[in-house]
Amino acid sequence: MKCFASAVAVLVAASVTFDAAAQDRPYLTTRSRITLLSSNDGEYLQLYQLTENRTTDWELKTKDSFTVIHLGPDHPPVIKTVYDTVTATIHGTPTMAMSRDGRYGVIANHSRRMEKLLKLKLPDGPRTNRDLTQAMLKQPKMTAQHTDMLQLIDLGAEGFPVVHRVLLDDFPTHVLAHPDAERFVVGGAKQFYLFKIVEGRLVEISRSPQPHGFSCFWIHPRGDRLIATQKIPDVPLVPGKFSPSTKAATVQWYAIEGNRIRHLSEVKVKAGLPTKLLVTSMILRISPDGRLALICQSSTTSGREFCDILIADLTLDEPEINGVIKQVADGVESFAFHPNGKMAVATGLGADHNCIAVLDVAAQPARLLYTLDAKGIGQGIEFTPEGDKLFVGSAIAGRIEVFDVVSDYELRKSPKFLNVGFGHNSLTIGPRYLPAGK
Repeated sequence: MKCFASAVAVLVAASVTFDAAAQDRPYLTTRSRITLLSSNDGEYLQLYQLTENRTTDWELKTKDSFTVIHLGPDHPPVIKTVYDTVTATIHGTPTMAMSRDGRYGVIANHSRRMEKLLKLKLPDGPRTNRDLTQAMLKQPKMTAQHTDMLQLIDLGAEGFPVVHRVLLDDFPTHVLAHPDAERFVVGGAKQFYLFKIVEGRLVEISRSPQPHGFSCFWIHPRGDRLIATQKIPDVPLVPGKFSPSTKAATVQWYAIEGNRIRHLSEVKVKAGLPTKLLVTSMILRISPDGRLALICQSSTTSGREFCDILIADLTLDEPEINGVIKQVADGVESFAFHPNGKMAVATGLGADHNCIAVLDVAAQPARLLYTLDAKGIGQGIEFTPEGDKLFVGSAIAGRIEVFDVVSDYELRKSPKFLNVGFGHNSLTIGPRYLPAGK
């Protein structure tokens, strides 16, 4: 017991020493070497570009991009934004995939657009899958906005080239790495797909049809289950068109069996619970212990009323939404869970005024603790592996803000931030890739 106590004391002392050293540095540090990957939708920011007459300039000038940020304990942030090599859309879950070793990033783009974005005057050139040839897919540049495509980025190569592109006859809204560190799951409007990376190329393993519409999803940490918020539009989906849906979204529970994804049940709201799913209930995330999923009731800014966070109990044979945190923010977009298992954070979707919401998910029932100021249209939120920092992206500020974790439930906003490309829409975090022998 004395040996154990001594070891703990050494670890605590080392942590305190590191924190003191980090505070002495004039730049942002992290305890381990990590990479942040941000995808940035230039179309979305164009809604906020005004002419001299204070009207929206509908001629698209803002380019899609991705930003790679290397952080570590002993150097300033290394940031590079690459334009015109990926296409990205804000319409979907604000996370994406990175291989476990940090070597590759995978960004999905789909052709469905919000009605207001269809007013944009796109530059001349290819726009949809039909306009692209195999030769075009191999070129360094890619400016076709209305594509249904997966894009593989080599984060270990100089300049971060896109090394492979795959067209899908579907609307891929989300891609996540499977916990087995080998496969990647893609959610579309008609299918779930499984891919592997083989010698720098995305190789399709399987596709599993599903009838519940386009999807935002999260994979259970065991790797054998998947939960998805899904919505069926009123009219058939057409590339580059707006397809409204007037029916509330549903939440669906799936099994991952080998290389197949099979529907199990609908996750319904428990009778009598004072909340409901809306047309705009789309984005969710499973806790690292697999016990629960947090669901955004309204994944859009409404300017009218605060929305709830719904809580699905995943320990049941048939999961059920049996918890709710009422009136959290004016639109909620995404979640992150702290490694301590107690604190979770949600991004708000306000534009002129916005927040992040700090939640106590260990309490029974879970509760909102407080909100903190954040830049507008929060997209993508992640803690460091050690839990000492929180990163929060903003679509209209072109930055990732940084919050220091000072206790189990206490965050403090740093004045330092990380610049990314215009229209930040998705964020993922992983280890810094180091080639063998380095």
